[in-house]
Amino acid sequence: MMAVLFTGGGGAGNEALWRLLGHRYTLHFGDADPRSIDPTIPEDRRHQLPWASDPDFLGKMVDLCHRLNIDLLVPGVDEELLALAQGVAALMPTRLLLPHADYVKTMLDKLSMIRALSEKKVQVPASRTLADDLDGQSFPCIAKPRSGRGSRDVRVLSSRAEALTLGVALGHSAGMTLLQEKIEGIEYTVQMVADTECHLCAIVPVRINIKRGITLRAETEAEPRVIDACREIHQAVPTGGCYNIQLMLTQEGDVLPFEINPRISTTFCLSVAAGIDPISLFFDGFHTDEILPFASGIQLRRHWTNHFLQGIDL
Repeated sequence: MMAVLFTGGGGAGNEALWRLLGHRYTLHFGDADPRSIDPTIPEDRRHQLPWASDPDFLGKMVDLCHRLNIDLLVPGVDEELLALAQGVAALMPTRLLLPHADYVKTMLDKLSMIRALSEKKVQVPASRTLADDLDGQSFPCIAKPRSGRGSRDVRVLSSRAEALTLGVALGHSAGMTLLQEKIEGIEYTVQMVADTECHLCAIVPVRINIKRGITLRAETEAEPRVIDACREIHQAVPTGGCYNIQLMLTQEGDVLPFEINPRISTTFCLSVAAGIDPISLFFDGFHTDEILPFASGIQLRRHWTNHFLQGIDL
């Protein structure tokens, strides 16, 4: 049975992956804080990972993958993506479910992502940095770090005065804050699955209903405008592996991608529940000229479970 290691093992979707895929693969989950991994996952499948800032991060990941005989490594944490993508040769024979290194580097910078799509004539929200000239900037707008995840430090600026005040407060780092047109519409997070040769195998749009940093309530939806737009995005900037497009569908029918995460997302488990197995599609070299169907209308509802422990070092 194929052995698969997910990083970011303490993430919200991993207990579902254990339930959905545990009978198909030998699953392992790793985290820099292994105590954050859901305790329904057996202890021998929970592993301590190095922090991405560790100077020997790649070496330690290679050692762990070799010790566990991991066939496929599935990264889920932004800070580790580039080091792993650049270390793909060192990880062999373990394979990596991740876009190629240049793609990862481009998409981790939200301004670079916007420019990459704009150069390919893909419609995107108007964007600039806080250090740029604000003439012509519409308000309200979204201010967010050019790199980061989980909606951290994302805010709405209502006026030019607020933007100028934030720019003064940030000083020389203002250029690392992105100002982005605030789009009204329906938000989707879309799981994209491609094989090793960049052939697109699956597009799974997930309509967001409630989001608090991560998605709490959502539903798969075969929205044709979203699917067509995501197919065009992949054709414009192709890559292999799995990645996630965050976008808005406006009332006028425009599809505007505002972020691309070059990794799986916390709604990856919903794609699996809808009948798509990205691991098999990638690892087994599956080829198709058509986008694979998925079950529309599958809902995700996240809840919290409380665990009470005694005599354990927290």
